[in-house]
Amino acid sequence: MPLGEMLETGRVWALENLPIAVGGFVAFLVLTFLTLNATLGRRRTREPLDPAKLAANAKAAPPLTEKALNWDPPEHTYADRRGAVRRDGQPVRVVLASVTFRNGVCDAYVIDRSTGGLRIAVQTAIEPGSTLQVRALDAPEGVEFVTIIVRSCRKNTDYFELGCEFEKTPPWNILLLFG
Repeated sequence: MPLGEMLETGRVWALENLPIAVGGFVAFLVLTFLTLNATLGRRRTREPLDPAKLAANAKAAPPLTEKALNWDPPEHTYADRRGAVRRDGQPVRVVLASVTFRNGVCDAYVIDRSTGGLRIAVQTAIEPGSTLQVRALDAPEGVEFVTIIVRSCRKNTDYFELGCEFEKTPPWNILLLFG
């Protein structure tokens, strides 16, 4: 059978079975693309970390000298069990209010936030299950405190991390005050 007859027979079959022919052609293109991408587009492997470089960077970091009000919050971890989307950002200074505090209020920092609650860095341990009031330090006058419930309290090096849930999700304009 000459080549011309084979091509004509293939064209007639493709026109009679158009969906099968188009699907086969698309599958061929996809497999070709994936094969080329897998062989040519491999990612570079990262070089292992050099302990000498890590030690030099650690020595260059400034020591923590002031632990009272101007302490830095920690680097955050990426383990997350909450259902709401976590929003990272700059730490926001807040005021916590509770009858358990000596003066009734305490300074703290919001490390990260979500529509479900806040993660707060504070210098005193607070029992899980406690109810607190929180308000951004820079909030305009007339903005009320928001009620939060402490769900977890974890000791970090110089402070405690509180995992808090909003008793009732505040409006969006109030959430934005926390960063």
